Amino acid sequence: MMTDLATAGTRLPAAAGDKRLDCRLHFAAVLLLTLAMELLLLYTMVKGALSVGTALLLHVFLLGALFFWWHKLFHHPQGVMRRTLYLFLFSTAVLGPLGVVGTLLVIVLHAGYRRFTLCFEEWYAGLFPEPQQRSAKELAEFLDTRKHLEGAAAPDSFHDIIANGSLQQKRDAIILMSKHFCPDFSRPLRRALVDEDSSIRVMAASTIARIENGFLKKVIQADRAAASAPDDVELLLRQAKLHDDYAFTGLLEPDREVLNRQKARQIYRRILERQPGNRPAALRLGRLLIRMGAVQEAEALLKERVQSGAKEPELLFWYAESLYRQNRYRELRELMQDCGPVFDGEPERAHQRMADVLQAWL
Repeated sequence: MMTDLATAGTRLPAAAGDKRLDCRLHFAAVLLLTLAMELLLLYTMVKGALSVGTALLLHVFLLGALFFWWHKLFHHPQGVMRRTLYLFLFSTAVLGPLGVVGTLLVIVLHAGYRRFTLCFEEWYAGLFPEPQQRSAKELAEFLDTRKHLEGAAAPDSFHDIIANGSLQQKRDAIILMSKHFCPDFSRPLRRALVDEDSSIRVMAASTIARIENGFLKKVIQADRAAASAPDDVELLLRQAKLHDDYAFTGLLEPDREVLNRQKARQIYRRILERQPGNRPAALRLGRLLIRMGAVQEAEALLKERVQSGAKEPELLFWYAESLYRQNRYRELRELMQDCGPVFDGEPERAHQRMADVLQAWL
């Protein structure tokens, strides 16, 4: 009973520890004495030795004595949690002996709870343990069904794990998505926000907040750098990319996503006004316009680059996307017949996926 009365903290010198112990013993003695007196008042009132009015008056006198003890006699209160002291005084004033018994019960339950729980800092740090493996190997091993889902169906994606996996599998998935975030992970993270387990919801919310804060810090730094050198195209391109990527995370609210895309669009246009031949800006602006629904404008912009001889796989991909969204399948097929081989032999996995898809048009 005495242990729970101490506040959480660091080790104290011997003199301070003795004062804390004396304070706890003092408080325990007052608790037991108050309980005995309240029970005596209740007993004498039930037996008829005291009237109800007299018993209430003595109860008020006892409360006055307790408040006098609290203000004048109770030294070194750091040995007892303040909320425990307030609970004792208030519950005794309202409930009499039941208040004292309730305070003792709370103390016992709190002592047992503290034995088997972590402090907030340890609990929060445990949500995101330090990485122990390289990312590629880590992701591959996590999705290995023999290791994670023995005897069950293999999960096709992180979304399947969040929807149907065990509690530990969900935690592992969120940790990995936090460390290796890409926009494809936004859907399973948002799914985890409404998971039935509260710890999964907390982990997902913490992950999203961490990702947003990371992007926001970079965006603010890029905005400041671009403001200090408004004619520096490299800084402007970096600023536009960050706003574009920030909007494309899939984690923002719709209004914030629109604002970031509009700002990225304005900056890309400023870059092209200064350097009409800036291909990265043209490519990203075309991609952004397609995502915003301005497909015809994007098609005109990208077509100009393709006709000028640009053969980058990503540029061709987004130009093909603009044609597809306008249902111009004949031109799309002609484009693939002329430029489809550009994707062959590309080492990057994204380009290889493009090649597999575009083969259907050849």
